[in-house]
Amino acid sequence: MRPVFSRVRLSWIPALGILCIALVMMSGMAQAAHFHTSGTIDHDCALCVAAHHVAHAAPPITLNFSSLPVASVPKTSRLVKPRRAVFFRLNSRPPPSGSAVLA
Repeated sequence: MRPVFSRVRLSWIPALGILCIALVMMSGMAQAAHFHTSGTIDHDCALCVAAHHVAHAAPPITLNFSSLPVASVPKTSRLVKPRRAVFFRLNSRPPPSGSAVLA
């Protein structure tokens, strides 16, 4: 008798996805339930420092581009390629040699 669970295979990609979702949910719960007994922000606590850190706005970077008019390149005529009468296919091979037939 075969085991019932032998047909069910758990791939590592869905397991990794479930693990990532669980880690995000647990970190969210830890941030929401985080508190200190004194009721103030602890400056030694990494979570408190990260939560109350303000990103500073950077001034926009402007680049001054200058362009000079350039003479246009004349359009070239289309190259005419001669057509071949015989097409060689890469999968063709020469006939077997006489020594291979006799062996």
